[in-house]
Amino acid sequence: MNNTSSLTNISVNDVAIVVVLYCPFQEDLDHITELATWGVDVYGVINEANTENFWPCIENLHWIKNPTNFGLARALNQGVSSAVAAGSRYILLLDQDSRPTENMLRELVAAAIDLEAKGHSLACVAPLLYDRKAIEDPDAYQEYAVGTTFATSGTLLTRQGWKQAGPMWEKLFIDGIDHEWCFRARAKGLETVLVRSAAMEHDMGEASIKILGRVRPIHRSSFRHYFIVRNTLWLQRKSYIPISWRLTEFFKLAYRIPTYLLTTTDRKKTFVNIIGAILDGVTGRKKRQPL
Repeated sequence: MNNTSSLTNISVNDVAIVVVLYCPFQEDLDHITELATWGVDVYGVINEANTENFWPCIENLHWIKNPTNFGLARALNQGVSSAVAAGSRYILLLDQDSRPTENMLRELVAAAIDLEAKGHSLACVAPLLYDRKAIEDPDAYQEYAVGTTFATSGTLLTRQGWKQAGPMWEKLFIDGIDHEWCFRARAKGLETVLVRSAAMEHDMGEASIKILGRVRPIHRSSFRHYFIVRNTLWLQRKSYIPISWRLTEFFKLAYRIPTYLLTTTDRKKTFVNIIGAILDGVTGRKKRQPL
């Protein structure tokens, strides 16, 4: 492994990639192998790792295998903690179905370095995301924009931001992790910045529907319905999250819940999970969590 990365002029140890996988396909494993050819350290965190799978052995590809589904938040924490402990300054987070380009990572790292050199206290920088199921392409401009929250996948965390804001809230398990962490980081005086020159294709939701002429991603899984509803209610209690965001997300449940019931793959299970999510959301418990 070279001492410098092809991405930038900084040490290869300064940049790492964390990919969280769950029951990955061979295509996903092949993609992680490709990421390792970029010259940076790659941490693949597998929930419910199957011992029968072939895990590629490459010097800068590190596997963290969880015997059961620990959830996205805990898996991210495992990967980022490992990268930070190894000395990485910038850590790119990815889902297994995200397909970043080397140029996207180059743009994000360059932006982070530039902003920090100008005195910005960064939590993260993020690219424009566009849903591969939608027709529209993102509008890309060569400029930055101060953001609020970004999806975890595609976001480049800074070591400073990670240490100052703390790890992801593991009890959320999967949904709302990105929003909560970004708001917590901003409450601590850190910035979250959109880099418009960087873009990434990503699967947003399992499907999409048009609402009022706009394409909206949706989840058909009753499993995800529980976490979306419960975590929306849990986040209502967080005073560092703007009241406008909390109210907006709360009222979105008025159309999300009927949509889930109409589009689900298992209506009875979705109904039971949503009732359980409401009860757990109100009480602050996870007694009815479907695991």
